[in-house]
Amino acid sequence: MPKSVTRSLSTVLVFLLLCLANACTFPRLVKKLERQQTLTVEPKVLMTRGQEVPVEVRAEVPQSLLKKDYRYGIRIYYKTDKGTQDHVGSLPYDFGEYNFEAGKAYLQRSFSFPFTPSKARGQLMAQGVLTNPKGRIRYTKPVALAPGIRTTPSLVKHAFGAEYIPGEYKNESTEPLKFTIYFDQGLATLKHGFGNNLQLLDDFILSNKKTKRVDILGAHSPDAEEASARNLAARRAVALERYIKQKFETESYVNDTKTVKFNVRSLQQHWDSFLGRVQTSALPKDQVNEILEIVNGEGSFKEKEAMLQKLPSFEYLEMYVYPVLRYAEVAVDYIPNPRKDYEIYLTARKIVENKLGTDALTPEEMQYAASLTPLLAEKKKMYEVAVATHMQWRALNNLGMIYLEQAQKELKPKVKQTLLENAILNFRYAAHRQPTAQLFYNLAIAHHQHGDHLEALHSYNYSVKLGGPLPVLQQVFTDKAALELEVGQYDDAAGSLAYAGDGYAAQYNRALLYFLKENYEDAAKLAQKVLDQQPNDATTHYLLAVMGARTKNEPQLTEHLKKAIQADADLAGKAIEDLEFMDYHKTPAFNAAFQK
Repeated sequence: MPKSVTRSLSTVLVFLLLCLANACTFPRLVKKLERQQTLTVEPKVLMTRGQEVPVEVRAEVPQSLLKKDYRYGIRIYYKTDKGTQDHVGSLPYDFGEYNFEAGKAYLQRSFSFPFTPSKARGQLMAQGVLTNPKGRIRYTKPVALAPGIRTTPSLVKHAFGAEYIPGEYKNESTEPLKFTIYFDQGLATLKHGFGNNLQLLDDFILSNKKTKRVDILGAHSPDAEEASARNLAARRAVALERYIKQKFETESYVNDTKTVKFNVRSLQQHWDSFLGRVQTSALPKDQVNEILEIVNGEGSFKEKEAMLQKLPSFEYLEMYVYPVLRYAEVAVDYIPNPRKDYEIYLTARKIVENKLGTDALTPEEMQYAASLTPLLAEKKKMYEVAVATHMQWRALNNLGMIYLEQAQKELKPKVKQTLLENAILNFRYAAHRQPTAQLFYNLAIAHHQHGDHLEALHSYNYSVKLGGPLPVLQQVFTDKAALELEVGQYDDAAGSLAYAGDGYAAQYNRALLYFLKENYEDAAKLAQKVLDQQPNDATTHYLLAVMGARTKNEPQLTEHLKKAIQADADLAGKAIEDLEFMDYHKTPAFNAAFQK
């Protein structure tokens, strides 16, 4: 055979052998990767953190298996027990993405994916993807990394102390109406908008009630910019006086600047308003006493404020106290027109039934009429008329309360969300017209229940800034902490719980926070304090049972899970599904909890 033919056959044979080698290398390489790669995950059982599920995955692959011109990566996904898959992330073994250690290439990445109740049962999965030089793809067998998702962080408790506001119908009361108008830092410029009270003052002037006297008091916060501004408190008071006089002259047919007496005062570099706010704050007594000692001690105004900045409570002062000291307060003394209760109620019913016009009652009388009936449907109609005709803050708040109560009783999710949206709308109008701690707290609760976490947090913060009765502020901080636990902001929750008092929900949320930070010993102590107040509280017993599972304390698991189920039979089903008890489902300790 000629040499040229021999060489040609040799070339073809080598080519065929190389093709066969490559064809065999591809599946063999996939099998080797399946057997020799190592995948680890932390935590071993996933757990929600707020609305997300965090997870960290580490992959180790023998360096010898990372072939040139072959591309390898590992996809991470979550597969529910119903078969649906959600992509979580990937570990790409591309050049520069991984490190070497003891002959192995390793990659470590942190991921998170959104949680929904449908994902509670499932598995976190991993699957290798190998691509050969020609672009063909082969997959390794899927590997389960972690079983399901624990939802223990969702076991928060709320105070949710939303309240109706009594009407201000002046049958007997002779107290003047008060409006607090807030200013931006360092300014004496009036503005309408979020959190202000100027619209409420406008509404009063437009109601044309005979006014005898208007008292105006201007003030400023202790911070250096405001305290050093020349006559800032007086300029705020004068700006408000001019505004009211101009309104009387142009928009009132009952009052004018000649018949109404004005008294304008200001508090420049004065501590009274500050001390009032501090003593109606949620600060602990020892911190309040530190502040009082400085303010009542020696030194100039500037020196005292500098000393306040060094206190551990200053962050609270700067965030919640100083902003609401930038104000001017208006007190209006006017003449009421009293009627008897039965006259007001009967007239209101005729208005609701369209037998009389809405002008038959004043706004205050219409709202007062709603308080005279125990029927929720009738109350709602009266408040709706009051809101539609007058848009006053009490009617708005109380109509919001009716929607909130209806939402809490509603079983259909879509209807419940609609009712909460109506509550939010009315609460928002009320709180913006009359910024008080309780009204912004009501708004925060409605947002919270509707799932508007950012808006709820904003309203909780504003409620605290406005100050108020200590029990109200402690409820606000309790629910603010509950929200922060729900969204996974544990450090913020700890800060809020420091001012939440020793109420039942606050104590429980502290126990849950310690649990989430894996301080099981102190969590158990705090949970026991809750049981001292509420011995049959099912959720607290359930949390203690979970702690028993986490710490492998089987007697604690059995005792408290049994008490939890006795207090709330629905927790039996939850415990069976709960991954916290996954390692105990077939043990005597777990089964004993279900025995009567």
